[in-house]
Amino acid sequence: MSTTAGQRNSNEMDAENSGSLALKDVYRMLEKEVETPTLQSIEPDTFQKIAEALGTLKGQAYEGVEAKVRDRMVEMLAASSCLMIETRQAKISSGDEPLDYSKLTDEEKYVLDGKRELNKRIDEVMAALVKGRSKVLESISARMRSKQIVVRFLKPIEAFVGIDMNKYGPYAQEDVASLPFENARSIIDGGGAIEACVE
Repeated sequence: MSTTAGQRNSNEMDAENSGSLALKDVYRMLEKEVETPTLQSIEPDTFQKIAEALGTLKGQAYEGVEAKVRDRMVEMLAASSCLMIETRQAKISSGDEPLDYSKLTDEEKYVLDGKRELNKRIDEVMAALVKGRSKVLESISARMRSKQIVVRFLKPIEAFVGIDMNKYGPYAQEDVASLPFENARSIIDGGGAIEACVE
């Protein structure tokens, strides 16, 4: 069933009243971010509003030409949003200026925290290596060998022996299991499973 012009106007007004962002708003923010060398202040819930707008757009039951227009708007909004994240991340990572945390969204702080953890691990390995602390490296190796990842299988997997010499499987599509890190990563990278979110 095709959506009438009145319904479209109502949907657009609902989106505006709910506080979600339209394509033109995201484009303006992106343009400002690209044109200025410093990180711009954005509302803390900007990315949540964009996600809400994308969810609303994708949920619209349009047909024919209207559906094609909706799909194109979804593509443009998603692409603009990704470009804005990439542009802001480049500025955050550049270190050209002291980082003003008040300009970061919570999602950007989450990414920054992950990068700092990565750098900390690199420094830990390099320090142990350079200082000749083989026991520290052995401890890191032991932690990785015992690390498990919970995965959800996307296709059936035959039984196999893990790097810990334990037997795993067989698994059916949609089964969930905890596997040794190396085995889990191999299956995930091969498209046989995805990492499952554990609450």
